Amino acid sequence: MSDLEQAIADHDARLRAAGLDIWIGGEPTFTDRWSFDPAWNFAALGADKEERARRMLAWRARRYPGCLILRTLGRQYPGEDVPRWSYGLYRRRDGFGLWQGPPDPLQLEASPAPQSAASPGLLLDDLGRRLQAPGRATLRFAARESERLLFGSAARPLPADDRLQRPSWHGRKLPEEGARDDLAAEGWCLLAASLDQGQVRLELPEFPDVPSFLAFLAELAPAAAGLPALVLAGFAPPVDEQVAFATYTPDPAVVENNMAPAPDLATFLAWNRELYDAADTCGLHPFRLLFNGLVGDSGGGGHLTLGGPTPSQSPFVLHPQVLPQLIRYFNRHPCLSYLFAVDAVGSSSQSPRADEGVRESFEELMTSLLLLSRIERPSPETLHAALAPFMADRTGNAHRAELNMEKFWNAWLPGRGKLGVIEFRALRMARSPERGAALGALLRAIVAMLARRTAQGPLRDWTLVDWGAELHDRFALPFFLRRDLGDVLASLESEGFGLGAPLTRLLLDDSDREIACFELGPCSLRLSRAVEFWPLIGDAASQESRGARLMDSSSQRVELVLRAHSGRTAELGHWEMALGAYGFTPSHAADDRGEALVTALRYRAFVPQVGLHPTVGAQSPLKLKLLDLTRRRAFELELHEWRQDGLAYDGLPRDEAEAAQRRAGRVKLSPLEFPPGGFSPPPQGALSPWCLDLRRL
Repeated sequence: MSDLEQAIADHDARLRAAGLDIWIGGEPTFTDRWSFDPAWNFAALGADKEERARRMLAWRARRYPGCLILRTLGRQYPGEDVPRWSYGLYRRRDGFGLWQGPPDPLQLEASPAPQSAASPGLLLDDLGRRLQAPGRATLRFAARESERLLFGSAARPLPADDRLQRPSWHGRKLPEEGARDDLAAEGWCLLAASLDQGQVRLELPEFPDVPSFLAFLAELAPAAAGLPALVLAGFAPPVDEQVAFATYTPDPAVVENNMAPAPDLATFLAWNRELYDAADTCGLHPFRLLFNGLVGDSGGGGHLTLGGPTPSQSPFVLHPQVLPQLIRYFNRHPCLSYLFAVDAVGSSSQSPRADEGVRESFEELMTSLLLLSRIERPSPETLHAALAPFMADRTGNAHRAELNMEKFWNAWLPGRGKLGVIEFRALRMARSPERGAALGALLRAIVAMLARRTAQGPLRDWTLVDWGAELHDRFALPFFLRRDLGDVLASLESEGFGLGAPLTRLLLDDSDREIACFELGPCSLRLSRAVEFWPLIGDAASQESRGARLMDSSSQRVELVLRAHSGRTAELGHWEMALGAYGFTPSHAADDRGEALVTALRYRAFVPQVGLHPTVGAQSPLKLKLLDLTRRRAFELELHEWRQDGLAYDGLPRDEAEAAQRRAGRVKLSPLEFPPGGFSPPPQGALSPWCLDLRRL
C-alpha cells in the first residue's frame, strides 16, 4: 500500500470510528485538449463527442460482468429542441451480476453490431406471457411504428386513453417540467419495442423502485435470450444503496460523467482511476494547456457531492446543524471558494458565494442562520426552506451556487430532489484522480468535524464574516488562500480528522499557477497567476436562456511574492516597486515559511471583441521596476502574455512540463542602474492593500 493509499485508509477509518457514513460522488468532465472544434471548446453537442462517450462507457462495462447499459433521457436546456443523449452503466454494488440478457451493441466486439432477424413483437409476446403472474394484467398492441406491452396490477382497470399512444420521449422536445410517466404514477408500465438499425430497441417506463426494476430484468433476460443485442432506452432506472448508476452526458466543451456515490474515499479513488484511464484511452483529458503555457480547466467543472447511503442517513439530515455551520465555515474560509476553482469565479460564475450576491440577501441569510441556531434539530424541510433561497446566484438560479442544495430536500424537483445531498461546485476538474481524492478527503473531513462539534452541544455562533472589498482583493492572491487552507488543515488535525502528509501535499500543490521564479541574492521572487473575477457583460437575467453567458475575461492578475531565503525580515530588506511614473510599497505578510512581501498587478491582457472598458487597450507587456532600497539594487521585470519575440508557438504544449517552460519563457528579469529620483503615488483608487490595478492608472 502506498503512502497515499494508507492516508486514505486512515481517513476512512477515522470517519468510521466517529460513526459517520459520508458517501461521496462527483461529476468528472473530460475534453479533447488538442481539438479546436466547437464541441470541445464551448458547444454541448457535435464532433465525435458522442462516439467518445460510447467508447468510455464500453471500456468500463468490460470491467463489470453482468452490468447493464442504458440509453436514457438526458437533460434538455432552454433553447434546445430535444433532450441530450445519455449513456448509463447500471450495476450491483456487491459485485454480483444483475443482467444475464443480450448485451448492448456497444459491448460487442463486432462493429457495427450484427443485424437481428428477431421481431420486436415476438419479444413482447414472450415477455408478456412471463409477466402474466397472478394478480397482474397485460395488454399487447401496436402503435406509432412500435409494438407495445402494458402491464400492471389486475386490481386496477386497464387505462384506455391517448397515453397508450404516446410518442417516444427521445427525439422530441420535453415539456418545461421534464418528462413524466403518468401511467407509471398510476401503477402501469408501458413498454415500446422497435427496430433501430437492425437491433431491437426497448423503451422502458419509469419504475418505482429497485426491487421492481430488478424483478422486471429477471423476466426480460430470458425473453430476449435469442437476440444478439438489445438496446434499452427510456426513463432512467431507480437507484438505492444496492446499485450504482453512472452516466455519460454532453456538456459545453466536455463529456461529463455523473458518478454513482462511493461509500468511502478508497472506493471513490478506485472509481476515479477507472474514469481517468477510460478517458485517456479515448484521447480525452481533465485539463487544457493553452498556447502560452497557462493551465486551464477542462471546460466543465469538477463538482463533488456529499450525502449518505439513503436520504435519511445523510450527515446533513442526521446532524441537522451541520448544514448551517457548513455555510458559515465556507464563508469564513475563502480558500474553499477560490483555491480549487475554475478560471471564472465571482458573482457571475457557476459557483458564487452566498456573500457575492446582493446585500439584502446576505443580511437575510444571517437572520436565517440565527433563527436556525435556536432550533435544536431542524427538520430537512425546515433546513431547505430556510437556506435554499440564499444558495443561488443573483438571478435566483439555484443550480449555480457554491453550495448547491437542489437535491437536499427539494419538494419542487420530483424524483431526485430529496436525496439529502449537497453539491460542492467551487471546484475545477482535478488534474489527477489522486488530487480529486484529496479534495474529497478535505470536504468529508470538514463535514465530519462539524458533525462532531454539533454533537457535543448547541453551537450558538451563527454570524458570518462581512469581508467587503477584502474578499476580492486579499483572497484573490494564492499566498493568502494557501495560508487560509493551512488554518483549515490545522483545525482538522486538532480535532482528530487530519489528512496526513500525502493528501496535504496534493492540496497545497499549486505548481500549475506558477509563472516564474528568480533568485535575487538573499531573496527570491515568485510570480504566480492569481484569481481574477470576470464580470458578466450586460444584464444577467437576459442571458439565462442561452447555452453560455458572455463574460469579459480580458483581465488578469499576477501575484508577486518576495521572500528572504532565511525567512527573516531583516534579510528581506526594504523593497519598493514602480510601474511607469508610479511607485508603491508591497505589503508585509507572513505564513508558515516566514515573512514575505506580497502584492499583485491587475491588468488588461487583451482587448476582447465584446467587452467592458472600451477606452482601455491591451497592457502587455508589463514592465515593473523592483527597487531593493536596503542594498541599492534595481531590476526590471518584463512580463509578456505571449512569446517575447511575438512569433507563433509551435502548436499546443505537449505536456505540463513544456507548458511550465512556456510560462517561464514569457518573463525576463534584468538588472538596472539604481534610479536617482523618486516616483509618484498611484492615482486614487488604483492601489488597494494588495493590488495595483493598471487599468486605473
